Amino acid sequence: MGNKAIRLNDPDLFGNDAAEDEDAELLASYAVRRPELDLFASPTRRICIVRAYKGEGKSALLRLASSTVQESVKSQIVVFISANSLAPTLTAADFPGSVRAWKEAILRQLAAEVGATIGRAWSDDAMSLVEEAERQGFKSRSPVSAVLERVNLGELNLAGLKLNPVFNKRLGTENPEKVLQRWAKQGTDVWLFIDDVDQNFQNTDQQRIRVAAFFVACREVVNAVQGLHLRASVRPSVWTIIKLEFEALSHVEQYMHDLAWSEDDMRSMLAKRVRAYLQRNKIQGPVAGSQFERDKDLIAQVFESPMDWGKAARPPHVLIHTLSMHRPRWAIELSKVAAQSAVKKTKPRIGRDEIFENLDAFGRRRIEDTCAEFRSQCPEIDECIGAFARGPEQFQTDELLKLIENKILNHLSPRIVGVAGKPTARDVAAFMFQVGVFFGRREFPDGSYEHVGFSAGPALWKSRTDLDRGLSWEVHPVFRQALEIRDAQGREFAPPKRRPHRGSSS
Repeated sequence: MGNKAIRLNDPDLFGNDAAEDEDAELLASYAVRRPELDLFASPTRRICIVRAYKGEGKSALLRLASSTVQESVKSQIVVFISANSLAPTLTAADFPGSVRAWKEAILRQLAAEVGATIGRAWSDDAMSLVEEAERQGFKSRSPVSAVLERVNLGELNLAGLKLNPVFNKRLGTENPEKVLQRWAKQGTDVWLFIDDVDQNFQNTDQQRIRVAAFFVACREVVNAVQGLHLRASVRPSVWTIIKLEFEALSHVEQYMHDLAWSEDDMRSMLAKRVRAYLQRNKIQGPVAGSQFERDKDLIAQVFESPMDWGKAARPPHVLIHTLSMHRPRWAIELSKVAAQSAVKKTKPRIGRDEIFENLDAFGRRRIEDTCAEFRSQCPEIDECIGAFARGPEQFQTDELLKLIENKILNHLSPRIVGVAGKPTARDVAAFMFQVGVFFGRREFPDGSYEHVGFSAGPALWKSRTDLDRGLSWEVHPVFRQALEIRDAQGREFAPPKRRPHRGSSS
């Protein structure tokens, strides 16, 4: 069967934008097995923290790693929880107190989870863990404990003998750390996956303490309890803020692992999503050739291939990779809106026109997302991005610095985390480069070029003597329509004119 059996408007074609909301079995059917997955599922790693931006796959990695661990050794206890469900109530800007509160919350959660797996408990530690599980609702109470909890034994009179007043009391775990330390010696490993600790982060004293204390508490709990493996996530922007203030986080830095998506990763992701859709709907897909050829053929079931891109024709995943700023979630969102455009024109595949005609609205959403994600680093980020509106798409270094000086620094004093006092044009440029508003462009003698983003060139803009290493700078294509950017000839960047549709072609 060919691509005519594929429904581009099927909401399940590309899967869910957010991995945390996806069905576990469906997620496993199309997930890309990145190298980090083996690392996060390795029993030799006590603590691992994934550091990635919004939409880069933090939650997917944690979910896939938890499933991998569950499948590998059935006797292990695996817990996946959001930080909001676990977080203690913190009312004061007290860092040591916040660390203790996080430790207690984590340990009590672990005690409840371990207690829920215990059958009949006779030892004092086992009974304490079971009681903690029952107290928190993780385990139903036994008939005997349910009855005794409701009975005041002091009211019983046996054979005329009045008993002394005794009341049934459910103790739980008074010191979960000590109980878990003793319990861990039995050899059952516990895995705790905690997601979204920095959700809705604002750069306030209380929230900086809340997030920083969490990571310090994680390290201390893992060191205290044998057999505990802890996995968590954080955004680089948040980590940048808190590590500058809290010295204790220098010990946590070694457990950080950064995610970055290459063009090959994006090709694999799109191909796996199409393949999973074909399998669910019992549609025959490509089976011959190398993995690269099969991926290319799978993507061609849904996208026209190749597509015009600059002065050459490129595979569709290259366009999607660039326009999504290398973020899988944004890639899927762009693919979905482009698919809807293709359906409206009764086209069997998504073409370049369908992608580009959605870039205005898509770009505005990306600007909103970028401002929301990095406002904690620079409260004036929306005005800084707006300064590029109706300007050129490409700059030499001196031209870019002049624009920043004239359109930003002459009108406001942006505050940037890590920059003392009023930032210079170079400081603003470094921040804009980091958040992806523009990237570097390196030209080659044969007329080809490559783009260099922050992940590939984090040292750019930091040298006093060589800011650019010979690169020029381009406003990211995803922002150009929303910002009404002009091309090299001074023409406003606009969606391509629609070509007349002449029917489908195979």
